[in-house]
Amino acid sequence: MKKLNVVLALMLVAAFALLSLSPLKAYADTVTLTIATAGPSYGGEQVYPYNFNVNGSTTTIPLMCLSLNNKIDFGESWTASIATISSFTGTTLTNYEEAAWLFNDANAAIAANNVTQQEDDQWAAWEVFATVTNPPDSGVATQLTAAENAVASGLPQSFYKNFEIYTPVSGWPSGDGIPQTFIGDSYFSGDAPTPEPGSLVLLGTGMFGLATFMYRRKRNA
Repeated sequence: MKKLNVVLALMLVAAFALLSLSPLKAYADTVTLTIATAGPSYGGEQVYPYNFNVNGSTTTIPLMCLSLNNKIDFGESWTASIATISSFTGTTLTNYEEAAWLFNDANAAIAANNVTQQEDDQWAAWEVFATVTNPPDSGVATQLTAAENAVASGLPQSFYKNFEIYTPVSGWPSGDGIPQTFIGDSYFSGDAPTPEPGSLVLLGTGMFGLATFMYRRKRNA
């Protein structure tokens, strides 16, 4: 009986491994964002980091705003879709790659206590998606050029896997306009690394084969 229980346990492990390949796998492609706080005010706008409660969590995650022309209010909530940068193509892909570089650079600036660079990175990110008629200083153009050059030089794809795009889809207050799009580090969103499908197939097949072998051995004993 003990061996049979082991066999059943192994078969369940195999089933769960194979199930993770299905569309039912536990990855939320939409979240509820609630804006809590934002970074310093510069050029008449508050800049990165914008700190959000996700799905009612009491902790916050920092996101960078990519839509200067849209507006949000503190305490406002809405539903946003989550997408990896690799899911986009063409000019949109290039824009999000540049935004990823600026987001990463802004984090480095914060770590170095370089507030000016932090502010310029945010304004440069806005410049990527919509022409800013009155950027607050020349450093914005410098950071934008740095982002363009970095992406054009061919950053490794592994760099872009660290970021996700949060696009508003529904749930904002009536008459309040469409909220802004944000970029964030996938680490902060709480996404668990997804095993490669090939590895899951090998694991599931191997465990199932072992369970079958042990079951047959038990019957022949």
